[in-house]
Amino acid sequence: MGSLTSLFCLQRKVYLPSDSMRALVLFVCLAVGCLAPRPQPCTSPPLLTGRFSVSTQNEKLWSYAKYLYDAMGQRIRFMEIGNYENKTFTHDVLMLYKEAVMYEINDHDRTCKKSPLKADFPTMGIPKDATLLDQYVVGTSSGPGKGLLVNTWTGELPEKAGKYISTVTEFGCIPVSILYKTDQYGWIVLSYFNNVIGIPDPSHLNPPDFCQDAEMNSEEEPADFLSHLSPFCSRYCVLLAPDARSRSMLHTYATIIRKGVKGWIENLAVDPDQEPHQLVYKEVSALRQQHICLQWKVYLLSDSMRALVLFVCLAVGCLAQKPQPCTSPPLLTGRFSVATASGKLMAYAKYMYDALGQRIRFKEFGSYNNKTFQIEALLLFRQGVMYKINYRNRTCCKKSLYANFHPLEIPQNSTLLAQVVLGSSSGPGQGLLVNTWAGEVQMKKGTAQYMSTVTEFGCIPVSTLFHTSRSGWVMTSFFNNVIGLVDPQKLIPPDFCKGAQLEEEKDEEPETFFSLF
Repeated sequence: MGSLTSLFCLQRKVYLPSDSMRALVLFVCLAVGCLAPRPQPCTSPPLLTGRFSVSTQNEKLWSYAKYLYDAMGQRIRFMEIGNYENKTFTHDVLMLYKEAVMYEINDHDRTCKKSPLKADFPTMGIPKDATLLDQYVVGTSSGPGKGLLVNTWTGELPEKAGKYISTVTEFGCIPVSILYKTDQYGWIVLSYFNNVIGIPDPSHLNPPDFCQDAEMNSEEEPADFLSHLSPFCSRYCVLLAPDARSRSMLHTYATIIRKGVKGWIENLAVDPDQEPHQLVYKEVSALRQQHICLQWKVYLLSDSMRALVLFVCLAVGCLAQKPQPCTSPPLLTGRFSVATASGKLMAYAKYMYDALGQRIRFKEFGSYNNKTFQIEALLLFRQGVMYKINYRNRTCCKKSLYANFHPLEIPQNSTLLAQVVLGSSSGPGQGLLVNTWAGEVQMKKGTAQYMSTVTEFGCIPVSTLFHTSRSGWVMTSFFNNVIGLVDPQKLIPPDFCKGAQLEEEKDEEPETFFSLF
C-alpha cells in the first residue's frame, strides 16, 4: 500500500508542476500549434503506375484504365476500356512529350497510328493556386491500417470551364479522387486505386516494335493531351496542371464520341459546423484494393531460416481466405454525407451509432430542391420512438419509429466485387486496403441495388451507392470515424423531451430511418 501511495504522490507531482514549468509547457504547446504546418499544394511522385475509373452523373460514360506516368522522361501511357451510351470501346495511347509524338496502339492487329502531339507535359499534383477545403480521415483513425489521411482541394478549371475538387493523400500526394461538373455530363467522378510508386515494366513506355515504321501524317492537325485522352486527362492535365495548354473537358468527351469510343447510405462530406458554401465533395469510389503483404527482409536470415520463412509464407498464402462479409464495430462516431444522382439532395451529418443499445443520433443539414434544411434526430429502436430535437427552441417532436435496427454490416449474401488500395501501397500512411461488395435488398416497393465499400481491417464503412427506381442512385460517404462514443449522453433524450407526446396524425406514414432523408 505504501508503494501505491508513493506512486500516486509521484503522479500528483507530475501533474502539478511549478508555475515556471507550467509556463514552459504552455509555451511549447502553443509554439508547436502555431508552427504545425497547414497542408500545402503538392507534387505527386515522378514515377507512378496504377488504375483509375471514370463515371458520369447521367450514367452515359463509364471507363476503367491502367496508367503509367513518367514525369522525368515526360511519357504517359494508358490502356482504357469503357462504355459510352451502351457502346463499348478500348483505347491504348502512348504520349511522348519530349518527342512531341503520340502513338495509338492496337496490339491485336499489331498496328500503330502516329500523330503529332502538342501541349506541355501535365505534371501530377495540386496546383499552387488551389484552395484547401478540408483534411479528413477515410475510414477511422482508431487503429493502424484502418484509415487514410487525405486533403481535399478546389480550384478553377482552365478557360472558365467550372470548378474541380481534388483529393490526394497527405503523405505522398497520391491521387485519390476528383470531381468536376460539366453541362453535358453533370458531375464526373474519377477514382484512383492500386497506385504504386515506380514503373514495374518501363518497356511499356517505349513504342512497340511494330510501331517503328509508322509514319506521321504531317497534314493532320496536331493532337493535344485532352483530345485523345478521356478520363486520364481530366485528372492529370486539366485538374493537376491547369496552366497546361489544352482544350476544355467538353471537347475531350466530344472527341471520344466522334471516335465512337466509349444498413446506411454513404459518400460526400461536410462538417455540420461549417457554412453551407464550404461543402466538401469527397467521392471515394468502390472498385479497388489489393492485399498488402508484409515484406520480410529475408536477405538478413540464414539459409535454413529463409527456407522456414518461405514455407510459412507459402502456407499462409494457401490458407488465406478471400475477404468475408463483416460487421462494423458496435460503437462508432463520425461524419457522413449523402447526395443523389439527380442533384436534388445533398446532406452532411455528424452521427453516433450504438448497436449494443440500438440507438442512432445524427445532426444533419443540407439542401433539397434548392431549399436548405436542418434536422437533429435521436432514434431509439428498442422503444420504437424517434425524437426530432430543436435545442434553440428547447422543443421535441416525438414520433413512432416503425423500423427494425439494422447494424452497419456487409450482408452475408453480398458478392465481393474487388479488393483494392485507395492511394498507394508503396509507403506507410499512403494507402488504405478496402473491399467493395454488391448485392440487392428487398424493399416494400421493389428491389434496391447497393455497392458498399468498407476497410479490410476493422470493417469501417467508407462509401455506399444505393439505387431504387424511385430515387435513382444515392451516394453516401463516411469519414472521420472513431471507434467508440465520444459523448454517450447525446444518445439519451434531453430533459426538455421528457413530457413530449406522440405526434402522429391519422393518415401519416410511420417514420423510418430512410424517410428522414
